[in-house]
Amino acid sequence: MAIIRPSAELRNKYKEISELCKSTNEPIYLTVNGREDTVLLSSNALNELYETIDLLMKINHALQDVNEGRLTSLEDMKKKYSV
Repeated sequence: MAIIRPSAELRNKYKEISELCKSTNEPIYLTVNGREDTVLLSSNALNELYETIDLLMKINHALQDVNEGRLTSLEDMKKKYSV
């Protein structure tokens, strides 16, 4: 469920908005004149988002390697790293 607040609340009730952001770990959409204007995230939520994006990029890169035939067998990897 989206959390929507007027931008004036950020100025007038910063502490309350900050706590809501941290406690829900959800984005808060700030509006100006009834229209979405800005999105506020807790630093924890933003870090989780960055971690997710990083993981998805790594998965995508690996899938591209597989699709283009850039593969190494387990035996070759063991030899390379002396495992």
